[in-house]
Amino acid sequence: MTNTSMDDAGRCLLSVAWNIRTGGPRADPRADAVRERLRTVCRGLGHAACRWAAGNSGGDPVPLLRLADRVYEIDTLLLLVGTALIPDARRDSRWWGEIDVLVSEVDGMVGEASAVVGEAVGVSVS
Repeated sequence: MTNTSMDDAGRCLLSVAWNIRTGGPRADPRADAVRERLRTVCRGLGHAACRWAAGNSGGDPVPLLRLADRVYEIDTLLLLVGTALIPDARRDSRWWGEIDVLVSEVDGMVGEASAVVGEAVGVSVS
């Protein structure tokens, strides 16, 4: 029997990875690097969760879903930094501060999600 909750959580992570924005009106190598690391983490854990669900029952999808939610939040903030109608260095700095805090929390979330699926995803996002 396939665990649809874990499979759904894996597919959610894969969807988040697929939908992370690339580029923007103002190219920003820092934002692109953050996005690429987040995309890699979501793909790795998404595939791991789907593999896990195919061979196991039970499992706690919540850490995977929390990670997906956090990555989506970070991607949204990165969009705000890169697409404001009028550039504002103070506002961008404030948003980057928030992005940096959220990104620093992702490593712990990756550890928790990896523990659920029994696979380490060796990509640090900090």
